[in-house]
Amino acid sequence: MTSPALSAVLKAVVARDHPGIPTEGRDKVAILQDVMEAHGWRAVLELGRALRALSSHPVLRALCAAQTPRHAVERWSTLERFMHSRHRTRLVGHDVARARMTLRHVAIDGGRIRVVNDLFIWGVLIAILETAGFTGVKVSLASASGAAVVLHGGASRLAPRKLPAVTDVATFSWKPTRRTPAPVSGVSAKGATGQVRDRLQRLMNGDLLHPWTLVESAQRLALSRRTLQRALQEEGTTFSETLQRSRVDAAHGLLGDASLTLTDVAFCTGFSDQAHFSRTFRRYNDVPPSALRGLMRSAGSRRRGKPRQLPSQRPRP
Repeated sequence: MTSPALSAVLKAVVARDHPGIPTEGRDKVAILQDVMEAHGWRAVLELGRALRALSSHPVLRALCAAQTPRHAVERWSTLERFMHSRHRTRLVGHDVARARMTLRHVAIDGGRIRVVNDLFIWGVLIAILETAGFTGVKVSLASASGAAVVLHGGASRLAPRKLPAVTDVATFSWKPTRRTPAPVSGVSAKGATGQVRDRLQRLMNGDLLHPWTLVESAQRLALSRRTLQRALQEEGTTFSETLQRSRVDAAHGLLGDASLTLTDVAFCTGFSDQAHFSRTFRRYNDVPPSALRGLMRSAGSRRRGKPRQLPSQRPRP
């Protein structure tokens, strides 16, 4: 999750559940360490799970739109890269048949990560998977004896108070369910000039982080690949142009949310990085996203007189 939003939730939950632990002016690690010393490792894990309180946040919605737990973790890893986090979550093993995966929490500088940071991230990932609707989520660590120490789910209540020496590698499992997206309803492409593009945009807007392809999109729209291509061509656009337009339109709407950083907006709308976001946005709006946000805020703060004219997006072809 974005650092400001996640930090705010962390401090609010600590103030509510552990009022004796100060949070003002303190960093996350110091707060988590105090919580663990006073209340044990379970309390730290639960602070990570508190991310569920942000279920309506655009970033969490983007994370939870993933079709599988693996995809959700891959999106989290992308967000860590967007935030230039010093710690990253790596997928080191994935068993589709057994509905389980093994993750490693690493420091990109090769340093050692504190136990509280590991536990907090495992709690965050539990929150993401549970919010996304995956059930039976279980998380465990391997001990020196070979027995699993269950952090969450299953027999977690029977887990020992003391954690194993290694906490940066965790195994996640879940009930093997499959969510198959339904085709997008609407008219067929034949004679539907001006409508196929709109249907495609509605499909893409449902999950802008999804790696949309022409073949999959055609299948979801109940069209052949060639029919979709031809219909878009007749409407004066292409598949890639429609995808970029969808992302820019969504970004334009999110820029008005002052609680979101530009990094949040770029991530939520499926751009590969901040530079790609700024470059593409400017091509459609003549100004970079930072400038448009400044104009939006300036216009919003005017209480009298005619507000400053905002630049509009270029019309569709």
